[in-house]
Amino acid sequence: MTEQIKLINIAFELCGIFLCIAEIVAVCIGAKIGKSTSRYFIAIFLSLMFYLASNISGLMFRGIEGIYGFYAVRISNFCEFFFAEILSLCATLYFTFTVDKNRKMKKLYIFICFYYALQLVMLIISQFTNMYYYFDENNTYQRGEFFWVSQAFVIGAMAINAVILIVKRNSLSKKEKTSFGIYLIMPSVSIFIQLFSYGLNVVMFSLITAAFILFFYILNDRNEKYCEKERENTDMKVSIMLSQIQPHFLYNTLTSIYCLCDKDPQAAKQAISQFSKYLRGNLDSIRRKTPVSFDDELNHVQNYLALEKMRFEDELEIVYDIQANNFLIPALTVQPLVENAVKHGLGDSENGGTVKISSKELDNCFEIEIKDNGVGFDTENIIKNGESHIGIENVRNRLEISCGGTLTINSVIGKGTTAIIIIPKEA
Repeated sequence: MTEQIKLINIAFELCGIFLCIAEIVAVCIGAKIGKSTSRYFIAIFLSLMFYLASNISGLMFRGIEGIYGFYAVRISNFCEFFFAEILSLCATLYFTFTVDKNRKMKKLYIFICFYYALQLVMLIISQFTNMYYYFDENNTYQRGEFFWVSQAFVIGAMAINAVILIVKRNSLSKKEKTSFGIYLIMPSVSIFIQLFSYGLNVVMFSLITAAFILFFYILNDRNEKYCEKERENTDMKVSIMLSQIQPHFLYNTLTSIYCLCDKDPQAAKQAISQFSKYLRGNLDSIRRKTPVSFDDELNHVQNYLALEKMRFEDELEIVYDIQANNFLIPALTVQPLVENAVKHGLGDSENGGTVKISSKELDNCFEIEIKDNGVGFDTENIIKNGESHIGIENVRNRLEISCGGTLTINSVIGKGTTAIIIIPKEA
């Protein structure tokens, strides 16, 4: 390798390191790509950065004699191969995660771990056998007889990714397919070129380029999806709010307050305060672009139930069993289900009943349960008297869109209804 080519390699690799640092910062402070995706990209850019740094170190110490140069060049070269494998592993795991977010392909994950463990074992063995590379008497790097095996492992990993993406292509967006395809093709082609040439680090150039193309395509794709979800989220929240503030609810509440004015002015003042908080809670939720704390949502529910308690009096019993509250939830998700329980569950019952709201923390999620002992309904057909049960589908869709949550409705006619919300700890 001439001194000029060496300097060109180092210059490009330094630029690559600075770009990696910039992208890690971008992922940490501004990119709307989800926690799991962010972690994969941070791992990819860190691996790429250490790979480039190791290559620079190896280039600088090659040919330097003495004990310091002897160990420095060997450690640098080992780290270069090692971080190249880590980079490939991170990319493979990210590809797999993208097409299998629920982690159902367990056998594939086991195979991937075994494949990369075998690569690491072979790399360690090569340090003592000169399989992949060795250093001559001038402490200069030379390819070993089986250098091609190390490259075959990389190409094999690319082939595994290609098979995964082809089989699961229907679960990917157009931009994901394009970016993954570029990331697979560019390094694979450069590896073949590098096998027959030595000097300019073609693989390094292709990895830097492919990694940044992948990031920008995915970032753009996620931003588009984020904006689309925000629009859908806002539309759903407006729909829920309008469904809640129906004329009959306003009429019943204002009538109850009117009756209290002469009988119990202090209670009337309290009712007006709660009614104001309830309306403000609905309006504030429309402006929110991020989830709210469970405490805020529960406070909104309590304002609503206080108004309904004023109307139903002893016919409505409210029970709270809150064991967990340190989590976030999309605004207006619990309240519509509680309203559903009061209006359709207990309101249609001659003797009223009980609404129980509970929350608890599980290993990988938070669970919220809204339970009533009212009249129940047929879950196969949620249309009742020509009206849809308020908010059920809206809540279900918003949970899925906002945080990957789920809503399950179990109901038995004559016995009551249970609504269960699951909020994953990592969305």
